[in-house]
Amino acid sequence: MSVEIRQLDRADVEPHIPMLLADGFTPEIDQGTWMGAYVDSTLAGFVRVFEEGGAWMLEDVFVFPEFRRRGLAAALIERARQGLDHLWLICDDPMTGYYEGLGFSVAPKPDFPAALATLYSAKQEWPAAHNHNHNAMRWPGP
Repeated sequence: MSVEIRQLDRADVEPHIPMLLADGFTPEIDQGTWMGAYVDSTLAGFVRVFEEGGAWMLEDVFVFPEFRRRGLAAALIERARQGLDHLWLICDDPMTGYYEGLGFSVAPKPDFPAALATLYSAKQEWPAAHNHNHNAMRWPGP
C-alpha cells in the first residue's frame, strides 16, 4: 500500500462536502488548509487545520470506510500538526480514547480558547451539539 499525504485544493474537497454535512460535520471549505491521504493514487481521507485568534484547530478528520483501520487518520493528524506548537480539537465522548492515544488530552471546558469557543458556539457545537457532550482536547497534552 503506497500512501501519500498532500495539500488539497477546493476542487479536491468540494465534491465531498455534501457527504460530510450528511455525516454531521460542519466543514468550512475555504477556511484553513485541507490535507488528503492518497492510497495508490486514490483519495482515502482528509483533515483540515486552521488558526483562529492565535489557536490552531483540527477539524474534519475523515477516512472513507473502505480505507479505515490502516492508520490513515493518525497519519493525517500527524501531518496536520507538523510545525505547530499546539493544536486543539473537539470530539464526542466515544472518540476521546482515540485522540488520547495520539497525544491529545481532554482539557477543562474553560481552557478552550475563547476565539474557538465563540466560533463553535455560533455553529451550535460548543459546549455541546445535538444533545451530546463535546470535549475540548489539546495537543500536546499536559
